[in-house]
Amino acid sequence: MPMANYWFYLVLIASISHALWNIMLKQSENKAVFLWSLRIWSVIIFLPISFLFWPKGATITYEWIFWGAGSIVLHSAYAIVLSKAYEKSDFSLAYPISRGLGPLLVVAAGSILLSEPVTFLSVVGSFLIFIGIYIMYSGVTFSMGLKSLTSMIKSPYPLLVGLLITCYTLFDKLAVSVIPPVSLNVIENLGQVLVLGAVQVRNIGAVTRQWKNEWLKMAIAGGLAGLSYILVLIVLTEVPVSLVAPVRESSIVIGSLLGVYLLKERYNHHKILGSLIIFIGVVFIVW
Repeated sequence: MPMANYWFYLVLIASISHALWNIMLKQSENKAVFLWSLRIWSVIIFLPISFLFWPKGATITYEWIFWGAGSIVLHSAYAIVLSKAYEKSDFSLAYPISRGLGPLLVVAAGSILLSEPVTFLSVVGSFLIFIGIYIMYSGVTFSMGLKSLTSMIKSPYPLLVGLLITCYTLFDKLAVSVIPPVSLNVIENLGQVLVLGAVQVRNIGAVTRQWKNEWLKMAIAGGLAGLSYILVLIVLTEVPVSLVAPVRESSIVIGSLLGVYLLKERYNHHKILGSLIIFIGVVFIVW
């Protein structure tokens, strides 16, 4: 792999971190409380670090308010819509389409709106990643594919998830030209603590109980979540978003592998096939 593609290693580390904190979230008692709490820990951990890595001569301007507030709104909307989508029993069918749709839309929007260069191999790689994600979750049977498409038509949430992934990825790509990556991540997490705390976390007893039992896990998850997205933001300062967004989806493969070893989940034939296709797609993009 050419050294010019050093960014791939940073995104790979980000994907591993993302997969790890998602495993911890899956094991938690109350997922809404755990997710909200890890955002608090992410702010606690990375706020001091943001001062250490403060760019020389950088000042807070009115532009920070626009880009910071926009990032908070988009990430909070994504979290709320995603949680609503999980409440729908058929979302597991449409999830692979919504998850894979985001990177495809980012590639298209990056080319059209940001005038990013798009190669034939990167487009093919993005489609392969989409197909691999779909196969991992839905298999290769026609009936399952038909059920997934029907579910997409019946419920707006999967499509909204894909659109919001596209929006916050493109928005943050522009935001890091104004706000340093670590600071942007702290702002976004702090905003989610306030918004999600008001919307989703209202049971003080559940919060107190979970902090007593799982505070260390939440702290580690907060560190991993912050590290994961900060690395992505750092890469976005130099690399086209149309390359970064699809490669980030390698976290799905990593998460599935970790699920086998840590959660004793099954890794059946369609997950193996989907993982191979995602790997080939990533190779197409990086090379």
